[in-house]
Amino acid sequence: MTQIPAHVTPAPHSPQQLTAITDTIALAFAHDPSWSPILSPNADDLAVARSYWGLFVNTAQRYPFTFTVASEAKADTDTAEVAAAAVWYPPNAEELTHAEEEAFPEFVAGLIGEAKRDEVLAISDLFDAAHPTAPHYYLSLLATHPAHSGKGLGMGLLAANLAEFDKLGVPTYLESSNPANNARYQRLGYEPHGTIDLPSGLTIMTMWREPQAI
Repeated sequence: MTQIPAHVTPAPHSPQQLTAITDTIALAFAHDPSWSPILSPNADDLAVARSYWGLFVNTAQRYPFTFTVASEAKADTDTAEVAAAAVWYPPNAEELTHAEEEAFPEFVAGLIGEAKRDEVLAISDLFDAAHPTAPHYYLSLLATHPAHSGKGLGMGLLAANLAEFDKLGVPTYLESSNPANNARYQRLGYEPHGTIDLPSGLTIMTMWREPQAI
């Protein structure tokens, strides 16, 4: 049974908290089958992953839908390690502004070179093409710090978020970059929506969840 964490902190977050959120995401995705070969082929060096995910963590702060679970009882402290984080976008919101999209290719090339940049841009186009047009909340990132994995914190945070979106009567959507998580999402009410075939040969499942009765 998924447990809802006792200390869930919504946005806004301080710069220190945003750094902690980014660290947790970079660490959580260090062994992700879809993203780690591109952003962190050396799991001991996460500088590139921190810069890449940090862009999306920071731009998401335009919307009040980044939620965290701290590893300490005082979930609102700047120094608390982020045990789990969820980054959402509201219906019809854009992840990047036009100016940010224009700068994105150069930003990625500066991190990982032009060859891998082209792979990231291709993946981004595939994600955009697969994205549903019906209004929904979009789970861009969900991560659990490796030091706190196995406690159900990530799925508990997701369950807490979904309970709030259910009250609004709005569906939610995500891309599952790790097949190991598919069944976990399905236990929370998600259903397979489609697939994205990556340039690497891997396949990502997209998932959709209709709001549940309160």
